[in-house]
Amino acid sequence: MTRAARGGEPRFTIERAASLVQTLAIVAAGAWAVYTFIYEARIKPGLEPPAVSVKTDLVRAGERGDRVAIRSTLTRTNVGRTGVRILGLTYNVVGISAVVGISARFGSDPGRARAFEAGLAGSASVGAARDYALSEPGTVILRQGNLFSGAADGPAEPSDLNPGEAVSRDLILYADRTQFDFLRVEVSLAYARADDGPVRLRFEAGEGGRLGLVPQADCRAEPETCRRLKATDFATEFSLW
Repeated sequence: MTRAARGGEPRFTIERAASLVQTLAIVAAGAWAVYTFIYEARIKPGLEPPAVSVKTDLVRAGERGDRVAIRSTLTRTNVGRTGVRILGLTYNVVGISAVVGISARFGSDPGRARAFEAGLAGSASVGAARDYALSEPGTVILRQGNLFSGAADGPAEPSDLNPGEAVSRDLILYADRTQFDFLRVEVSLAYARADDGPVRLRFEAGEGGRLGLVPQADCRAEPETCRRLKATDFATEFSLW
């Protein structure tokens, strides 16, 4: 008498083996789907770096004599998939005028054209207009800065952004069009992941008196602290003509 016939024991057939394999495959696929969902929805976003975009819209708001009023709308948006803590913001407005020639009007300058051509081979950035030159770095006519909660030594308002969230701020600024031909608005944001430790910041005066942000920590002694700090810079220009 065979083993299969003895004692009524069930036979382990090919059909039963195939059914078991199919069941295991379904269970594994379900487990993988659950893991993938959790990974994509929770784990992966938490591993991504923070990302914030900045946009400034400038609109002429009015005039009084040679003074021009401009409404600036600054919008910061969390374009990443992790929460962001905004730590600091600087806003510099620079007035720039065209440099005119001896005849007090725009005109071509062969020397400027030759200097431009001579710099093509070894320069990382070049630029020249045909009939005018620009005074650089310009004159800072407005500078503002804010340190938010986590960056300031004392009390400060929080400024956190959830993924996809945007915050806008309006500001009216004024410029004299007899002094400047256009304005350059320069914005810098410093931020970190919302679940990372904050980074203390301080203001500093940079090129031409521009307001900037730097960490209080010594980045050579505390590299991890400085690595948590991210920055987004944005600049746009507005003609006063």
